[in-house]
Amino acid sequence: MDKVAIIGKQQPMVFRKKMKDFLDSKGYPADLLDMETRNAADWTDKLRGYSAVISCGEKFPASVFEDLDGSLKLISRYGVGTDEIDKAAAAEHGVAVCNAAGTLSTAVAECAMGLIICLLRRLPDADKEVRAGDWSRFFESKTGRQIEGKTVGLIGFGDIAKALARMLSGFNCKILAYDLIWDEKTAKALNVEYATVDRIQKEADIISLHVPSTPETNGMINKEFLKGMKNSAVLINTGRGKLIVEEDLAEALRTKEIAAAGLDVFCKEPPDADNPLLTLPNVMLLPHCGAGTDECLERAGDMAAQNVADFFDGKPVKTILNPNYIKQGEK
Repeated sequence: MDKVAIIGKQQPMVFRKKMKDFLDSKGYPADLLDMETRNAADWTDKLRGYSAVISCGEKFPASVFEDLDGSLKLISRYGVGTDEIDKAAAAEHGVAVCNAAGTLSTAVAECAMGLIICLLRRLPDADKEVRAGDWSRFFESKTGRQIEGKTVGLIGFGDIAKALARMLSGFNCKILAYDLIWDEKTAKALNVEYATVDRIQKEADIISLHVPSTPETNGMINKEFLKGMKNSAVLINTGRGKLIVEEDLAEALRTKEIAAAGLDVFCKEPPDADNPLLTLPNVMLLPHCGAGTDECLERAGDMAAQNVADFFDGKPVKTILNPNYIKQGEK
């Protein structure tokens, strides 16, 4: 009998329990496991006997697949990003990896939209002043800026960036976007213009990052890139922390090389107490909560659990990310 381990104790129990109840009803007994660390290599022994794992951003290095060779068949990501999973090693050991693609798009795009508005209008600062009894913002020159008429650059034009482009369409701004695989049909429908990364760097008033973490993209926002941005520009990252060299961003913000930044992700999560970004007034920091809405979490959980059931029922799973995996028994 195929058993399922549901990890990710940071997620609300109501949604984890819903996944368990669904899988139990389908004849695939599921257990809710709470692990002390986010690295599966620390608790591989607790996964023995499970045919599938529903993960929530935990790290699965090659050693885990070596240790569980012959028993583990599937990792179903409760979410979208899978850069923390060694998919090549998984494929080598007959483990399929899938995700809940498309379920996070609206929530993360709304988070990016919120960061843009808050930073341009300086709303967090205004909130602090009101709580401190300071009403001077209305009279003094502490004004913000509007999105209307600005140029927004989207680096990456996947589901989340497309959802953000739809939201931006009502602000009468110019939208530029870059992606390796260009979707001209959707771009045209959303009035989005293709642009190189270099052009976005130079022309955009707002740059929002929507590419995965890969050897090619990690560190792409560095000292050189930041120097090429407008001094008035705002940088938004709801993608992956590794896209940005944090020390370079902190320096660019400190010296006003760029105006502001909004980050939902960090290279190390949570960030160390001495991370220079934590002390800067012109950066808005969130705890990787872009997908943190009830609607999004429920939708992602439903898809993650359905993917498991479909996989064991022999039905096609559209979001298999390592299709070259070798099924057990076919080695």
